[in-house]
Amino acid sequence: MTDPQVFVLTPQNMTAVQMQRALQLRVSVFVAEQGIVCEEIDDLDRAETTEHIWLEADGAVVSVLRLLLDGPVIRIGRVATHAAHRRRGYSDRLMRVALDRAADAGRPVEIHAQAYLERWYEKFGFERTGPDFLEEGVDHVPMTWRGHPQAATA
Repeated sequence: MTDPQVFVLTPQNMTAVQMQRALQLRVSVFVAEQGIVCEEIDDLDRAETTEHIWLEADGAVVSVLRLLLDGPVIRIGRVATHAAHRRRGYSDRLMRVALDRAADAGRPVEIHAQAYLERWYEKFGFERTGPDFLEEGVDHVPMTWRGHPQAATA
């Protein structure tokens, strides 16, 4: 097995194959595995201010997230890891990369976290900012990160 490699690219700098593999993983996790009925792929995936961050192991995309850099806050979303590759710290690694990039921008970061993952996000310095709500039929929690120093070492 080769060492996993992290990629950070805007849609304009990704190859069609890279984009397809990243989006396929998201559909596999959110739609097929979790049964979320939604339009998983949207216009934000192609926006110039979007960065796709993913990790490849042995040539396969195994963990992904999306960083939306436009507006007064940065948004992290679509965090997903292939079932066979969980509990290896891959999503942790991607979150650290995303938060390092957000810290450079100097703006708060917001997420709509699936509620069962609230504690996982807290370890990066995210704080709950409101009550639970339903999004696409799944219980979510609004959370914000304001640049806590532990994010780089969580």
